[in-house]
Amino acid sequence: MASTPASRRLPTPRTGCDLQRVDVVSDAIRDFGTRYLDRVYTPVEQASYATGGAASLAARFAGKEAVLKLIGTADGVDLRSVEIRTPDGRPEVHLSGRAAELAREAGIDAAGIDVSLSHTGDLALAVAVGLHHPPSETTNETGTA
Repeated sequence: MASTPASRRLPTPRTGCDLQRVDVVSDAIRDFGTRYLDRVYTPVEQASYATGGAASLAARFAGKEAVLKLIGTADGVDLRSVEIRTPDGRPEVHLSGRAAELAREAGIDAAGIDVSLSHTGDLALAVAVGLHHPPSETTNETGTA
């Protein structure tokens, strides 16, 4: 099998996962109310609380963490810049601000990040998958040839 030249490296999959206890989110909502909600979740995400309760928000929190693990860092990220939407029932990831910047720097195609959420009783789980595009050896650190 022939090797791929370094200048033509193929994208490689990356994953991130997270497990979140639902009671931790319930307790934070009880103890801090809108202060917690507004600090962690976007208005779109908060709307899921009305129909799915704390389990829905715990799954979204796990989704945020899974995406940040996929990117490789959460340095300086406002959690609201990793938004988990479900317009058609299937979760979608939307990055903005520092999260989008870190994804770009890490060679992650932010538009191609996929996330799966699940919750049961006590726990919420999220798995994020995306493609890492390694820089070609013919580009310098600024991304130009």
